Amino acid sequence: TEIAAPGVSTKSTWNDGKYKSISGTSMACPHVAGVALMVWSHFPTCKNSQIRNVLIRSAAERGQGKCNPEYGHGIIQGKSAYDLLEKEGCTA
Repeated sequence: TEIAAPGVSTKSTWNDGKYKSISGTSMACPHVAGVALMVWSHFPTCKNSQIRNVLIRSAAERGQGKCNPEYGHGIIQGKSAYDLLEKEGCTA
């Protein structure tokens, strides 16, 4: 795990047209990808590696230690990543 996102009891659309709460990486991965894309769309001149670095730097720490097997560098924080890029630019 490098970075974590909400993935437990997350409501999502289901194939019957209704909503269902499900858990797991199937919910967390799209959340991380969506946040990354949203941040990148505001800073299109940044490289993918720079966006990744900012997402890691701005993550909210969870678990034991700076980086751990359960949460990686922490829970993704889109607004914090945006603010960091706004303040320091792509090389943040």
